[in-house]
Amino acid sequence: MAIEKALLKRFASALAYEEARCFYHRLDPRAKLLYLVASLAMASVGSITRLLAALGFAYALASPCPRALRKTLHVLTGLAPFIALTALFVVLFSVAFGGGSISEVVLEQVKVLMRIAIVAVAVTAVALSTTPYEFVYALVKMGFRYVYLYTLIIAVRFIPTVLNELSDIYDAQRSRGLELEKGGVLERFRRLNAIIVPAFVCSLLRARDLAEALELRGFGYSSKRTFYRALKFGRRDTLFTTLAILSALAVYVLIPLGVA
Repeated sequence: MAIEKALLKRFASALAYEEARCFYHRLDPRAKLLYLVASLAMASVGSITRLLAALGFAYALASPCPRALRKTLHVLTGLAPFIALTALFVVLFSVAFGGGSISEVVLEQVKVLMRIAIVAVAVTAVALSTTPYEFVYALVKMGFRYVYLYTLIIAVRFIPTVLNELSDIYDAQRSRGLELEKGGVLERFRRLNAIIVPAFVCSLLRARDLAEALELRGFGYSSKRTFYRALKFGRRDTLFTTLAILSALAVYVLIPLGVA
């Protein structure tokens, strides 16, 4: 299987919602969004010591959902060749033209890898356990207008669909005899037009059908949106949110700077 296709499948699998009975599926979506914000805040720290602590906190908070941890590992192993090549290029370019020491440049690339790992587990855990409906409801409860939210939520919702479609187009073009895995880098990039153009056309057709469906259902007719199921922020949600906030505060306040 080609690397490109395998990577598409891994991303589609990691970002798709899956029905299951686990701790994260029972959480209020607002608690999961706060966990995501806390993880992004922890990933923004600068020192290696604090990043190590942030990595531990992020994965500890995601540990009640083992499926999210497995999918995160699946995505990171798929990204490993690209991350390694990018890091090698940055190290060589920085040492050759930037004048910095190898140890400093390598340390910065290690920090980048740790930030990717923190963000990956948070995004996977939230996407795996939260439906687009729950995202909209949570953000509406937080004061956002649902008319503007649907643009973002629909975009996120269709990412796995588009990735799966790219994989299907890839298989279809290979069955027609198009060699997408042979030749040099430039030649392979030129052949990608046979995948990108059909995927773009399919996305336009899907957007047209979606716009017509929303219009037929009276989307945007009222400024207020009703929901058939009420969200309740229970003790479990309060405990989880408190742990996420305390983790972020610990990274910023309690953990010493260590190596810059």
